Amino acid sequence: MIASVQGVTIVGLGLIGGSLGMALRRAGWRVSYADPAVSLERARAAGAADERVEVPEPGELLVLATPVDAAVTVMPHVRADLLTSTCSVMQPLRAAAHGRNFVAGHPFAGSEQSGLDAASADLFADRPWFVDRDEPLVRSMIEATGARQIAVAPAEHDAAVAFTSHLPQLLSTALASLIERKNIDPVYIGNGLRTLLRLAGSSYEVWGPVLESNDANIRRAIDELEERIDQLDEKDFDHARRFVSR
Repeated sequence: MIASVQGVTIVGLGLIGGSLGMALRRAGWRVSYADPAVSLERARAAGAADERVEVPEPGELLVLATPVDAAVTVMPHVRADLLTSTCSVMQPLRAAAHGRNFVAGHPFAGSEQSGLDAASADLFADRPWFVDRDEPLVRSMIEATGARQIAVAPAEHDAAVAFTSHLPQLLSTALASLIERKNIDPVYIGNGLRTLLRLAGSSYEVWGPVLESNDANIRRAIDELEERIDQLDEKDFDHARRFVSR
C-alpha cells in the first residue's frame, strides 16, 4: 500500500516540491523536507510536509526539487538509497549522478508563479511526468500525484522541451523586457499580447539555470524559429491553426 511508504524526503519546498508534498500527503505518504527558506510551521500549515530535516538522512527515496544548478551541486552530498529529480532538464542531472541509483525526472506541470504559496496538490493531476527509466518506487510516487509516467531518453527530452517549454519562456520574457525598455504605452497592449506574455512573470531563479543548462538545444530552436519566421507563408498559418485546434 502507498500509505505504508516512509522516509520520502523532498529537497526544496517551492512550487514543485511543495505541490509534490501536498499530493503525496493526501495520498497517505509521510513527507519530510529540507529547505532553509521554509519553516516547519509554514510547511505544515500548507499541508506540504510532516517534518523538516536539516540534512537529508539515508532513506528509500529522496526527491531533488530545487533549480537544476542547485540539484547538480547537492546530488553528490546527499545520502539516499534512491534519488530522483523534478528539474526541467534531464541530461545534466544524469551526468551528475555518477552511477548512483538515480532516476532523472521532470513533471511537465508548473506555473509562472513560484514558491510554496503557489503550490497545489492538484498541480500534477493528469499531467505527463517524464523519467529516464522505470523504477517501481518512483513510479508509485508519480501515480500517487495523479500524473502519468512517460519514459524517455534524456537527450530526446531535453531537445523536445527546448521547443515546447524553454523557447516559449525565453520569447515571452524577451518580448516583455523589450516592450518595457521601449516604454510603449500600455494602451497598445491587448489581450493577445497579455496571453503571450503570461510566462514573463516567471522567476529568473528558476529559469536562469534551466536556460543555461539547455543552452545548445535552445540555440538550435532559436535558429529554426528564425528560419521559419523568415520563410513564413500561407501554409504556416494553416499548419498553426490545425495544431492549436487539436
